[in-house]
Amino acid sequence: MIYVHIPFCRSFCSYCNFYSSTRLREISPVLESIKKEWIRERDTWLDLWRSGTFRLRHTLYIGGGTPSICTTGELAPILDLLCSDLKNAGMEPSEVTLEANPGDLTVAYCSALQALGVNRLSIGIQSFHDTHLQAMKRRHTAGEGIDAVKAARAAGFRNISMDLIFGFPGLTMSQWKDTLHQAVALAPEHISAYQLSLEPSSPWGKQGLLPPQEECAAQYGLLQEFLSSRGYIQYEVSSFCLPGKESLHNSGYWIRTPYIGLGPAAHSFNGRDRYANVAHLGRYVQGIEKDSPARKHDRLTPRDEHNECVMLQLRTVEGFSIRGLQEREGAEAVAGFLKQIAPLLERGLLELYRKEPGNVRVRIPPGRLFVSDDIIRDCLLPA
Repeated sequence: MIYVHIPFCRSFCSYCNFYSSTRLREISPVLESIKKEWIRERDTWLDLWRSGTFRLRHTLYIGGGTPSICTTGELAPILDLLCSDLKNAGMEPSEVTLEANPGDLTVAYCSALQALGVNRLSIGIQSFHDTHLQAMKRRHTAGEGIDAVKAARAAGFRNISMDLIFGFPGLTMSQWKDTLHQAVALAPEHISAYQLSLEPSSPWGKQGLLPPQEECAAQYGLLQEFLSSRGYIQYEVSSFCLPGKESLHNSGYWIRTPYIGLGPAAHSFNGRDRYANVAHLGRYVQGIEKDSPARKHDRLTPRDEHNECVMLQLRTVEGFSIRGLQEREGAEAVAGFLKQIAPLLERGLLELYRKEPGNVRVRIPPGRLFVSDDIIRDCLLPA
């Protein structure tokens, strides 16, 4: 698994008259540094993936803020290098995703992405109401969101993910249902829906505007019910897909598959440690140029590993494997975990089920997934 973080958005130059020159000065050194970072790290990571220690998902995800600001000519050197190296190592990625802003997508651009090997798009639609998009400071319109999906289809994309947001000020149930209607009418293979998370510096954050949690819970319940009735399967707290169209890349995170993150602010996990590149563009580029990447490292303790397994698996509809805990930590750990979650089982916040003989799992019932963070918190080992 490789994640490339290209942390640019249209707002950093605000479509000003100096857009082109500003953009090139900002983007070119970062893109070149991402290539250098991979070349510096690839032998270590290819050896790790060849070791046979981990369940692997050969995926490539180009994300950030968003990378569709780049021309396909700018993206080509990175994609060509990564895909070629993985293919030569017998790890050709089956899923290559690019995050895209709706306003960037044309039939010609999508066709060029396909020629580069991109076979999945994640489009940041967010809403089909212009007043909501304006309040979110999004630069696309509802019409451009619809046109973006149609352009991707016309270019031949058959795996499209759509991001939506709920739980923000001013969103009514009827508007949310209309957004879901319009989303499903475009027939994306995958839908990710997130409750708004307020940044303190945002206009809504400064005003402290958030709908009541009861209202947000009702919107989440409508999301689950509506998508289920249209043939979408929920497989994670925020993720829904048509049968067989789960995000392979994101699913790899939930089973703790080692992955390398390339670029400013990108995170990596090698099976033992997690580390994150510095977010500052200049410091990132300087670190790569000096062959000393600016990073923060975290060595995971046994407690950290336990809590990560619990947290990540309980976010999924399949839930947490008791057999997996037994294999990793032994019978005593299983007994302690079952004792810890007993009150949650009694209250119906968790349930036990047998996926297959000998494989008992713990999961959050669908009707409780909206409060999954609170439930999971009570399942973790204390500091």
